[in-house]
Amino acid sequence: MNILIVASGSPPSSILLHSGIDHADLVLAVDGGFDAFQEHGLKPDTVLGDMDSIGKGITSDIGRVHLPDQEYTDLEKTLQYVLNKHTVRSIVLLGAGGQRTDHLLHNLEICGSIDPGIKITIKNELSHPSEYTAEFIQRITPQSPFDLRVRKDDTLSILPLGNFRGLSSNGLLWEIMKANRSENFISQSNIALKDDPQFSIEEDYAYIAVYQ
Repeated sequence: MNILIVASGSPPSSILLHSGIDHADLVLAVDGGFDAFQEHGLKPDTVLGDMDSIGKGITSDIGRVHLPDQEYTDLEKTLQYVLNKHTVRSIVLLGAGGQRTDHLLHNLEICGSIDPGIKITIKNELSHPSEYTAEFIQRITPQSPFDLRVRKDDTLSILPLGNFRGLSSNGLLWEIMKANRSENFISQSNIALKDDPQFSIEEDYAYIAVYQ
């Protein structure tokens, strides 16, 4: 099952939200993430969380799951709930970053602990003045290869949050050759020399960010 989860960070545009819904088998809003659906006249299948950030407008045809445990974030509780209820193939997260760096980093750490066979992608739109308009972040594991669409001359960065080993690339300006996180590896603002460069990883996970 392909899951779309909309969190309460920077809200996605109508285009990004529609695209996510079109490719999802199950569409979820995490607490205040419901506001994005309201803004664009759309509905999730279910709203989950402690319900402390939701305004009015949840109609009877939208499922609600109250998750009151305050020791975990609403996103953590939502992911745990979904993974316990469904067989998940991929998760796309919207609204998981953009407002506060600590929230984004925590969300990346949360996603890092999920079953390595599940494809996880975080999509953010960049509203501040920049040469880029969108940021796509995907977790790569030995069981879940990188498959984001990358164009020649796109900028890519590795976010080394996992204790990975053997990270390699094929098609970048500065190629990555069996890099290990323990070696204080950094690859920031690398450039794709061709469409859809390839990546492989031998152990654990890392995140690859694409800027377009």
